[in-house]
Amino acid sequence: MAGSERSGAAGRLRNHLLEKRDVMSGAIRFNFVNKQDDELELDQVAESHNSETFLWANLSGDDVSRASEFIEIFDINNPLLGSEDMIGTPRFTDLGNCIYFSLQDISFKDNRAVVVPVQIYFGKTFMLTIHRGEARFIDGAFTSCRRSFRMLAKSPGFLLFEIADHLTQAYTRTVQSVAAQTEEIEGGLFTDGTDDQIFAQVAELMRSILVFYKLIVGSREVVHDMATRLSPFIAETTQPFLEKKAALLDRLSVDVTTEREILSESLNLYMGIVTHRTNHVVNRLTILSTFFLPLGFLVGVYGMNFRVMPELTWTFGYTGFWLLVTFIVGGLTIYMKKQGWL
Repeated sequence: MAGSERSGAAGRLRNHLLEKRDVMSGAIRFNFVNKQDDELELDQVAESHNSETFLWANLSGDDVSRASEFIEIFDINNPLLGSEDMIGTPRFTDLGNCIYFSLQDISFKDNRAVVVPVQIYFGKTFMLTIHRGEARFIDGAFTSCRRSFRMLAKSPGFLLFEIADHLTQAYTRTVQSVAAQTEEIEGGLFTDGTDDQIFAQVAELMRSILVFYKLIVGSREVVHDMATRLSPFIAETTQPFLEKKAALLDRLSVDVTTEREILSESLNLYMGIVTHRTNHVVNRLTILSTFFLPLGFLVGVYGMNFRVMPELTWTFGYTGFWLLVTFIVGGLTIYMKKQGWL
C-alpha cells in the first residue's frame, strides 16, 4: 500500500511538472560532414539555411503564427496549413520538394482526452515542426536529438526515428495513464459511496479512449508509410527502425482496446451487481407481501358491515382468528424454507 501511494504521488508530481514545463521553440543546425551541431534562435534560421547543413526549426505556442515565414524560407511547395489539417487525423503525403506528415500528441485530464496536433515538413536540408500546444514527443526529440546525432546519426533520417521513438514513448505513458484511471474507476465502482456520477466518468473516459485508439491507428499508418515508401527524403537505413516503431504502435492500439474492454466489462459487472442487489430486495418485499396477502383477505372479509356474520358472535371468534393467522404464517414460512426462498 505504501509503495502504491509513493508511486501515485510520484506520478502526480511528474504530471504537474509536465504541465508546468514551457513549450519549446527554437532551431538546431546539424553538419554531417564535420559532425557538429549548434542551437539557433528562430531569427537566425533564414541566414543559416543552406545546402551543406540540415536545419530543424520547431515552432510552438505563439510562434506558430510565423509558420508562413518559415514555409517561405524553406521554399515548401503546396504547404498544408489549414485548421482542418491541424485538427485532423494523422496523415502522410509527398509535396514534391519535401514530405509532409501530421501526428498528434494526446494526454488525459479529468478522464478527457487533450489532443495537440503536430505538422511536420521534412526535406533534404530541413525539417519544420509546427504545434500550438505542448507536444511531448516533439519536445523529447528536440532535447535528445543532439546526443543521438553525435553518437549514431549518419543521415537526417535519424530525426524521423527520434520523433517516432518519442511518439511511442509518449503513447506508452498515456496507455499507462489510461490503465491507472481505469483501475481507479474500477475501485470506485464497488464502494458504498458510488453514485450516478460514476456513469458520466466512465462514458467520458470510454469516449476519450476511442479517440486515443483512432490516433494510434492513424499514427501507425503514418510511421508505416515512412518505413515502406521509396522516397529521396527518407534514408533506407532508417526505414527498418521506423517499421519497428510501427509494430510497437500496433501493439499499443491493442493495449488501448483492452483497457476499453476492461472498463466496459467492469461497468457491466457493476450493473450486474446492482441488478442482483435490486432483485434481492424485490425478493424480500415479495416474500413479505406473500405473508400479508391472505391476512389482508381475512381482514377484508371480517371488516365488511353485513348484519348477519355468525363468526362475529362466537365467543372464541377473536382467538380463532389469531390461530388461523398463526397457522397461515407458519405454513407459509415452512413452505418457503423448503423451497429455499428464505
